Amino acid sequence: MPSEHLDVQAYEGLVLAKITKERLLEAPVIAALGEDLLKLVDRYPRLSLIVDLGDVAYLSSAFIGKLVAVFKSISTVKGRMIVAGVRPSLMPLFQVTRIDKIIAFEPVVEKAILLYKRKPL
Repeated sequence: MPSEHLDVQAYEGLVLAKITKERLLEAPVIAALGEDLLKLVDRYPRLSLIVDLGDVAYLSSAFIGKLVAVFKSISTVKGRMIVAGVRPSLMPLFQVTRIDKIIAFEPVVEKAILLYKRKPL
């Protein structure tokens, strides 16, 4: 079951995981979100995952590490992942860690959904 800070909507060939917590700084919350995202990889084969960070105003490097772990897990099952809705104030965290070179980012969630609907796996 998703944690209280994750809203999951599954569509045909696409899963939208919206993180509803504003501050991703506490280790237990980050660990629970990471586990829940990894469970989605197990539940949906060849997953196309959109992680919506639109509600997130603060995050720690530990959460960035969880995103990388989820990305690696999805890659092993030939799925794909995009992080959407990242606030402009948070984007430098992904750039300085060079995660933006590994994981795809889209500023607008709706555009990410359209992108994944158009591109086959």
